Amino acid sequence: APEVDINNIKLCTPPSYKLGDSIATRLAYGTALAKIGADNDRVIALDGDTKNSTYSDKLRNAYPERYIECFIAEQNLVGVAIGTACRRRTVAFVSTFATFFTRAYDQIRMCCR
Repeated sequence: APEVDINNIKLCTPPSYKLGDSIATRLAYGTALAKIGADNDRVIALDGDTKNSTYSDKLRNAYPERYIECFIAEQNLVGVAIGTACRRRTVAFVSTFATFFTRAYDQIRMCCR
């Protein structure tokens, strides 16, 4: 597969929220993730068993073949995401709670070397 140019990854339709609407950030994230996935078959989602909280299940429900559930193993979650994206063949979106992301700092640091 050819390399993915992340500059070409865009929402298929703009958000439909109106000024003054109260939308949870996590719901907006899940909705945007599903919309990005609709037009870009190289977009994948990985989740740390928080799909019903981060709404990444919106992409999972629409494109189950592009969803990876890594369960409660954040270090592994980030390692898998780095592996899938390192050759620029996919665009990986990782979803978990911020407090658990700190466990994956070493993986992020090592991939940037």
